[in-house]
Amino acid sequence: MLAAATGRSSPGLPARLVVPPMPPHLHRRLYLSLRSDGVSIDPAVKDGAEGLSFDWTASGKARKRPTPQQTSSSALPIAGILGVVTLWDVSYLFIILPSASTSALPGSSDEVYTVQGLAAIPLVQDRAAKEIEKLLVSTIPTGGFKWPFPRRQTRRDGAISDDEEETLLETNLDNDDPPSTSNDAPSARATRREVEAKIISQILREFGGGGFFYSYSTDLTRTIAYKRHRLKSRLKSADALAELLGSATVEPKEGSKLAESPTLSDRPETQPDDVEPDIHIPLWRRVDKRFFWNEHLLKDLIDSGFHSFILPVMQGWVQTAVIPVPAPITPTEYKDTPIQLCVVSRRSKDRAGLRYQRRGIDDQGHVANFVETEMILRAEVEGKVSTFSYVQIRGSIPLKWSQQPWSMKPPPVLDTPVEKAFSVANLHFDDIVARYGHITAINLSEQHGKEGAVTMGYGELLASLDRKDVTYKPFDFHAKCKGMKWENISELTAELDFDGMGYTWVLDRDVVREQKGVFRSNCIDCLDRTNVVQSAIARRSLSIMLAQLGLTSKGVELERAFNDIWANNGDTISLCYAHTSALKGDFVRTGKRDLSGMLHDGVSSLSRMFYGAVSDFFAQAVISFFLGHRNLSVFSEFLETMTSSDASNLIQLSRVRAAAIETSSARVLDGEQRLAGWTVLSPQDPNVKISATFEEKVVLLTESALFVVSFNYSLDKVVGFTRVPLLSITGLQRGAYIISPLQESGRDGTENAGLVVRFTLHEGRYSTYSLQNRSAPSNTEEFFAFKVLPREFVARGASSFEDEDIDSEMDANPTETCQAVAARIVKRVHAACSGLGHDLPILEEDVVSVAEASASTSIAARMNYGVKRLLWL
Repeated sequence: MLAAATGRSSPGLPARLVVPPMPPHLHRRLYLSLRSDGVSIDPAVKDGAEGLSFDWTASGKARKRPTPQQTSSSALPIAGILGVVTLWDVSYLFIILPSASTSALPGSSDEVYTVQGLAAIPLVQDRAAKEIEKLLVSTIPTGGFKWPFPRRQTRRDGAISDDEEETLLETNLDNDDPPSTSNDAPSARATRREVEAKIISQILREFGGGGFFYSYSTDLTRTIAYKRHRLKSRLKSADALAELLGSATVEPKEGSKLAESPTLSDRPETQPDDVEPDIHIPLWRRVDKRFFWNEHLLKDLIDSGFHSFILPVMQGWVQTAVIPVPAPITPTEYKDTPIQLCVVSRRSKDRAGLRYQRRGIDDQGHVANFVETEMILRAEVEGKVSTFSYVQIRGSIPLKWSQQPWSMKPPPVLDTPVEKAFSVANLHFDDIVARYGHITAINLSEQHGKEGAVTMGYGELLASLDRKDVTYKPFDFHAKCKGMKWENISELTAELDFDGMGYTWVLDRDVVREQKGVFRSNCIDCLDRTNVVQSAIARRSLSIMLAQLGLTSKGVELERAFNDIWANNGDTISLCYAHTSALKGDFVRTGKRDLSGMLHDGVSSLSRMFYGAVSDFFAQAVISFFLGHRNLSVFSEFLETMTSSDASNLIQLSRVRAAAIETSSARVLDGEQRLAGWTVLSPQDPNVKISATFEEKVVLLTESALFVVSFNYSLDKVVGFTRVPLLSITGLQRGAYIISPLQESGRDGTENAGLVVRFTLHEGRYSTYSLQNRSAPSNTEEFFAFKVLPREFVARGASSFEDEDIDSEMDANPTETCQAVAARIVKRVHAACSGLGHDLPILEEDVVSVAEASASTSIAARMNYGVKRLLWL
């Protein structure tokens, strides 16, 4: 309580959780300037508020600083901080440039802004000065304007031009970079700076493409129903507290700010319809974390409690229109009544990504392309203000499935049997039922043909789950609407229970009706067919809500505005997921399907195939990185394989590896106590460092021996092991272990490290296959070479809890470098040997150098990699 009252952090309370004494407000206008010690960001309003300073360091950390009394003439006005991106040697401060507001929620005076202009400021003094100078001389639009249609460039998915990207590349390739902290050769560092430039360019494209929105005071991520429920709960708690305290309350001192603020007794019986609950809490803590897309980029500011600088950004769509609707005055006379119609779509960052790159469900129950769409209607009729809210959701089919992006319409393929998705599907439905109520799952995919396996699997899944809170409604869109019979969509809407679902209705600020459930729509992409059906459902709901007010839905202006809003919404969601506008968008926009729309769809389909087969691989790696789903190792993986693994799959793999250590320990230790265990990459045969075939091995350390285990992960079975007594070890070596020298990340000794264990077995060597021991005494020195696996994701129990260096892998630092892990393993083995009085030499030398790895790489492999890199990077 003391920390909350004083605004200072207490030893037991993190700064991110400390609430200042007065409700924090976001700075609406900031100024950025360069100082000798870093980049400074100061609020435009000089009310005693502190500013921020980002030092010239690779970490990108921020600290508070006093705000100068006067703003420098060379300061750059900015709208907010998007976040900080830390790459290998440099951090970049991403700033949002000022722009006019593009919308406002019905009944609210708070403006909504689209992220239109962005800039990346490198935290290197000379380079930052060049970037700021360029921004100061450029023209920043300040006039009022709106985007009636989602703005997106045709070149890839970008919001920056060819010239701007070329300038960015030149800026990032300057020779005034700080010294590298790694052991890379100069050519490798230069190549890596080129990759850094592409990463920064891609982040600018993703956030600057017209699909991100923010507000300084309104929580865009929450529905009206949620806010009203939250407010009602808070008011009940306040009333209970007031009743409990009674006359024991202490009156604030006259003239103080608390005395001037409204008290409980002054509170109106009802609240304004644009009320924000919990306004005493910083905005970033009120938003729904599913839709807080720059949360990871702002992590340092959040952890430091810099509440007034933390601006949440949401991906999706926000558009409001004011429309005159005829209202009957007499049976024959009508008068136009203005209504506000708004659509807010919120796209989840969980399992976020691009078409073909992210499909189905992950192990946490998150589905790809999950979007919550809320339609809001506000009207004043006969002196009473009504606000309606109607929510729908969309999301990928909750099975483990995928598609290969090498053709126009690749068939969806189930990656695992339906029954293996029961538990994760239940997680998904438990979550959305808790949030939205009863779910009607509308499946618009084909019941037969290419999509049939996944579609029928979805039906089998829900039939097996037999949930009373989920109703399954299949509707084969292509079969039903074949031959441009779009009117057949009415067959679906006629079968849906709109009365049972209901809607949220706030009448004169009182909630008189609540929505009891939602329609969850999907097709294969959750784009084109889903857009058409969701707009049809919204149209039916709008008619019901208008009828509730005695208004008609048969007006030209209303029809035009409704179609425009929903077509723009569908196009934006499609641009976020597939990099093209939605197919069948002409039907949503005009209510008709014609030849020009079909030609547009053909071009968009070709564009989608190009993006899916070429550019989306790198874009997905960047998205996973800036959301915090993956760390920098995702780019090492991409440069090696030209793909990036799903974080959920890597988490599952870490669990499999942890289980392999436990299984190996149970099968081979034969009563010995395990001190530590690791999974490593190693040539299939001993006494080899460079090999065409590597396999994952399990290495176990006991008080007397080192066990090297060959493990079959598919069968969950030990297929062979070698026991090396510690007293027979003759030497340890650690250093760079390069096996993929073609890409720059593969030549980085920090993240490509390993060790060698040399030994001479005079007796007691036990090598077992099918667990039948055989001894093979030898006086010849032998060795095992181990390459450390990246530690981006670490599962619980991946090492012994008795490891003296680290209690368990769950406590390990997932950002620990492979070089550090190799050093720790060598240190642990050396300590065990020393405990037996056996002192070993440790050689610090490359296991396999870049030169050795390059010499073993064939010309064909080099050409193959060069072609892939040309296409995908």
